[in-house]
Amino acid sequence: MPLKPAVTYTPEEVEKTRLEQLTAAAEERETTPEELAADFAPGTFGCHEALQMASVFNDSVERHLAEHPSILTNPEWYALAHEAGLALWNLYQAIGGEHLRGDGDGQAEESAP
Repeated sequence: MPLKPAVTYTPEEVEKTRLEQLTAAAEERETTPEELAADFAPGTFGCHEALQMASVFNDSVERHLAEHPSILTNPEWYALAHEAGLALWNLYQAIGGEHLRGDGDGQAEESAP
């Protein structure tokens, strides 16, 4: 039986939060959201950072959280940990698909070995 999420958000709520956080991140860096988007676009080092973090967090969830005995002994917790790992893997694939094409400023081609 599927788990019922304890907390859910509408797509509109998620987008509103994203825009608020984008504005705050730009202000923190004393730049504009447009300049921030350019600095972290696919193909840039900034985007590569996000790709790496998605990989690190996915590995941490899959190896350390999902394999923890407390999680393994509870089917609901395991399902949630598995879902979190899958979401991070999908994020990694989505970022990588665009980043490695170098859709940003072309840095991906220049930094490849």
